[in-house]
Amino acid sequence: MSAVQLAPALSSQLPVAEAVAEVPLTDLVVVADRFRGFADGTRVHTVSGLVSALRGGAFRNIDPDLTIRLGQGIKRHDKEYVEHVASIHAPAAEVRLLGDIDAPAPRHHVHKYQETNVLIANLTRAEDGSFTSDLRIDGDNELLIDHQTGEHVQGLVIVEAARQLFLGAFELEYGNRWPERHYYVVWNSIDLSFKTFLFPLPASLQARFGAVSIQDPAKLQFTIDIEVTQFGRSVATATISFAALENSTISQIERRKAAKAIEAFLGATA
Repeated sequence: MSAVQLAPALSSQLPVAEAVAEVPLTDLVVVADRFRGFADGTRVHTVSGLVSALRGGAFRNIDPDLTIRLGQGIKRHDKEYVEHVASIHAPAAEVRLLGDIDAPAPRHHVHKYQETNVLIANLTRAEDGSFTSDLRIDGDNELLIDHQTGEHVQGLVIVEAARQLFLGAFELEYGNRWPERHYYVVWNSIDLSFKTFLFPLPASLQARFGAVSIQDPAKLQFTIDIEVTQFGRSVATATISFAALENSTISQIERRKAAKAIEAFLGATA
């Protein structure tokens, strides 16, 4: 890793309480329970918190509209549950749940076995050669289970989302050019900067390839520039250098280096 700025530069940012305009209490956001630190119980609710508020009569006399906007981590199961509870406990309101529940990018694009760990959706290639995707954070993502505190989404989620985007971009643009070859992708370096906090609300990623070397199909090399944005503001930027090698080649390299590591360890402890 060549350079990583671990703390966001916030000096030019207003505090959240000052930056957010007043939102009517009938226009709400709902996020997965995992993001309870972001919920304030008025404008932002967790699924459990919103259901509790509905059942407690907080919205019983709302008329005519109750708009609930979907933040991160909401599954179709959650959406249908909230709709059901609202139909009973906010009978006077026309309840609208706004936002998409995006399907995760396919396994062969992001190289993840469990869809709960897929952080991108709607990966597309534009005519100018750039790539875009939506950020989708499952509340049960592996990076959140052991550490999700405070209001913002931890930086490792951004790193992994960037990794999945460059894998997806590689598979769409280059991985299918030699279908008889099976590639293993390895990082060479990452230069990453955090600009501000990422919150559990809709966000997107953009990517564009820089230097590309594909003369030798057995070893492809790339750099790619990635930006994460939320509501038009840059959250983080990264330049990543990576290589794609045939599985047989990387297996030989790994085995050789593993043997040397074992020899070094046993020699040091003898």
